[in-house]
Amino acid sequence: MIYSVFIINKAGGRIYDEDFAHNRQGEEITFPTHPIPLVLSSDTGKVMVKFGASGNVKPGHSVTAVNKQPVSGLYTANDKPILDVINDPASYPLTITFGRTKASANEKLMLASIFHSLFAIAAQISPVEQSSGIKELHTEKFTLRCFQT
Repeated sequence: MIYSVFIINKAGGRIYDEDFAHNRQGEEITFPTHPIPLVLSSDTGKVMVKFGASGNVKPGHSVTAVNKQPVSGLYTANDKPILDVINDPASYPLTITFGRTKASANEKLMLASIFHSLFAIAAQISPVEQSSGIKELHTEKFTLRCFQT
């Protein structure tokens, strides 16, 4: 399955991107009492799990809904800061939905630029003459392929 496509130029600038992963499943957890067993942070413009795990929720997941109401950035549907709601013992029991959100345009640009830099460095330091750099990068979660034209 293809999740995302990035087209970048030789200078590392993003020309085109498409994210095909529109239906990202969320994990809904009801916390009966305060505090929750997760450390959350809001340094990226969204509330994300920084440390801890609960079920399938792990670091990198972000809050997508509070009490079944979708959130926008750092705020609930009622324009209250998400972290204030989570840190208020009067809000409990509290149902929070966590999920992997789509990457922002800035995150996509950073990913494409980092990969382009690694690709260019690998092509220059390779002991193989006429090396074309990185062709594939495999991890447990994804495979990143580079098709150079």
